[in-house]
Amino acid sequence: MEKTGMRYKDWLREWLEKKRALVKEATWANYSVAVMNHIMPVLGEYDIAEITEERMQETVLYWLRRGRLDGCGGLPQKTVKDLVTIIKDSLHMAYKKLGLPMPEINIIYPSAGISPQVEALTAEQQKAVIAAVLQEFNSRTFGILMCLYTGMRIGELCALQWSDIDMKNGILTVSKTVQRIFCKNWDGSAASEVVVTLPKTKNAIRDIPVSSFLLAMLRRIDPHDPQAYVITGKRESLEPRGYRSYYTRFLKRNDLPHIRFHGLRHTFATRCIEDGADYKTVSAILGHASVSTTLNLYVHPQMEAKRKCVERLSVYID
Repeated sequence: MEKTGMRYKDWLREWLEKKRALVKEATWANYSVAVMNHIMPVLGEYDIAEITEERMQETVLYWLRRGRLDGCGGLPQKTVKDLVTIIKDSLHMAYKKLGLPMPEINIIYPSAGISPQVEALTAEQQKAVIAAVLQEFNSRTFGILMCLYTGMRIGELCALQWSDIDMKNGILTVSKTVQRIFCKNWDGSAASEVVVTLPKTKNAIRDIPVSSFLLAMLRRIDPHDPQAYVITGKRESLEPRGYRSYYTRFLKRNDLPHIRFHGLRHTFATRCIEDGADYKTVSAILGHASVSTTLNLYVHPQMEAKRKCVERLSVYID
């Protein structure tokens, strides 16, 4: 294909402005960072017609091997796939504007390695964490219990207000999340802000039943202000970064095993599966996009279960 006379960097600027009115603020911020940090430096100077399948394949391999900004290795495959999605979307809009057919771009990714093991507390470790929370009980430590008993994400927890909890019927509604978004401006400057926004997917908007134990704990800290945030007791929310730091300090001063905050969500799901809950129900409580996500993350038969399976075959021996 002949050159279009449109440099990709010039089109990306226009594309970002068009997308700003079409997507959530947090999504647009992610686009801006991806464009400025990764896409522009590698592909920005090319004419749009020069961004071919072959060049894209080379770029993908480069990102996977040496794409990190600090020069220490490659980007995660998921990040690279997100970058490719942005490029394809921007090119599709560009070719549509030019009245030209979009060339086919099919990318081959290297085979993924072994998935990392899900990080979760053992039953004994979980008991120790709960005991420490009850010993040092307040609105902020309660957030740890909340995640262990509902599987909420940290951003969802930080956004939870008392108006989201139906104490009479024992149901809490997850309908928003707190996150810090980073935007990259065209002149290279950057800015960040904390926002309360809708969850990323429609499945993340959900109702979660609250156990009788959790309800009793909620009554101990209820500030009787529907607009107050649960983990602060005030009308000001706490951003995930700040609460994550608090959680880390809590573990350290109580000599508890270090586990990432997201590991509390994994612990909730693991206990549910171990106790025989059906996968579809667990998936709905977690707000996963599909049951397959839950299955891939949490359903890993233990050696004892495998042994029972193969021992059943002994009935065929005379």
